[in-house]
Amino acid sequence: MEFVLKNKRLFAAAFWVWIAVILYFSLIPNSPKLNVVIKDQSFRLDYILHFLVYFSLAILYVLWKADNYFRIKPKYLIYFVTGALILSGISEYAQIYIPGRTFNPVDFFSNVAGITAGIIASKLVLK
Repeated sequence: MEFVLKNKRLFAAAFWVWIAVILYFSLIPNSPKLNVVIKDQSFRLDYILHFLVYFSLAILYVLWKADNYFRIKPKYLIYFVTGALILSGISEYAQIYIPGRTFNPVDFFSNVAGITAGIIASKLVLK
């Protein structure tokens, strides 16, 4: 855990780079659809990717903002959740205007699930 305490700048930089990566991949045209077929059932892998991307973002944020006792102030969590929901919503909505992309509410809900799970998981692990 000492690694976390000594590398706050690393986690801050990783957090902002991750946001840039999210924006880039959310806004590029004509992204491929990732499907897997299991027993004649097709499942979109991008829902899992959306979950994992925002799960990782939440963990990076908590690692950046946690204090020496691995607590995070409630106002920082509110800032993050608000900002992450806005980022997720705008990046999904903007896809309406991008060639080869569409708005998909399930993607947004996968993002929200990732945000929630990332915060819960990091809080459980850091305690």
